[in-house]
Amino acid sequence: MRDQASTLRNLIQRRSADTPTSASERARIVAFTSGKGGVGKSNLALNVAVAMAQSGTRVCLLDANPGSSNIDLLCGLNCYWNFGHVLTGAKSLGEVILKGPAGINVVSGASGLMELVALQNLAGEVAALETAYDVLIIDAGTGLTESARRFASVADVTFLVTTQEPTAIADAYATLKAWQGSMSSMPEVLVNRVGSAAQAKQILGRFSQTVEMFLRCPPPSGCWVAEDSVVPQAVAARHPFVETAPDSAATRDVRAIAKRLLAGAKPVWTQTLLERL
Repeated sequence: MRDQASTLRNLIQRRSADTPTSASERARIVAFTSGKGGVGKSNLALNVAVAMAQSGTRVCLLDANPGSSNIDLLCGLNCYWNFGHVLTGAKSLGEVILKGPAGINVVSGASGLMELVALQNLAGEVAALETAYDVLIIDAGTGLTESARRFASVADVTFLVTTQEPTAIADAYATLKAWQGSMSSMPEVLVNRVGSAAQAKQILGRFSQTVEMFLRCPPPSGCWVAEDSVVPQAVAARHPFVETAPDSAATRDVRAIAKRLLAGAKPVWTQTLLERL
C-alpha cells in the first residue's frame, strides 16, 4: 500500500503556486470548535476522522488549536515538526505530515494557516493539500478566539461542541452570540457525553429555544455522542476509541456523524481555503 504522505509530498513538489483548482477537486472542510475547553472537541475531531477513513475516505486532520495542540498525543504520535516550521521555511508541508490511525494524515500546529494568506509562495502547498484528500478536518480551538471564528466561518460544515454542563452550554451560546452576523451558515451543535438520546434532545431543544428567542435567528441543528467509559480509557492509551472499542455506544454515535458527513461530501464553497480565510 502506498504511503499517503509520500503521495502528497510528490503532489506538492509537482504543483505550482498558481495552478488553478476547481471546487470538484477540493476536499470538503469540516471544523470542530467549542465555547470552552475540556468538552472533548479534539478527541471527537480525531475519532470522526478515523471513522471516515475506515470507510475508505482520504482524510487529513489539521490541528489548528492555538496554544494547546494535542491531536498527536491523542493518536500516539510525536509531532516535533509542525506547521510552524513550514511558515519559517524550515520544512515543506509534505515533510511535517504524519501518518496516523486508520491511515489518516495529521498536521500539527496548523493554527498558522491564516498567516499563509500573505505568503503566496506557500499557497500552492495548501492548494495541493486540498486536492490530495477527500476531507480536511480542522480542530479549530475554542470559538471565542479569532482564529476559531475564521476557520468556522469558512468550513463547509462546523460542529460547535458542548456538554450537558451549564457552563459548557452557556459558553456555546456565548460563542454563537459573538459569531452572529459573521457566519454564512449556522454551526451544528454537538452535545458530547450525554446519558441518553432523550437527554440530548432535551438539551438541544432548550438551546434552540434560547437561540431563537434572544438571537432572533433560526435554531441550529444538533447531534450527540454518548457518555462512555471507553473514551477516557482510549485517551489514556493514546488511541482512538473507534478503533479500540468498535462496538461501543460512543463509537456508534461517531460513526453516525461520519456517515452523515460522507453522504454530503461535495464541497459547498467554490473558493479555496486560503481565499476564504
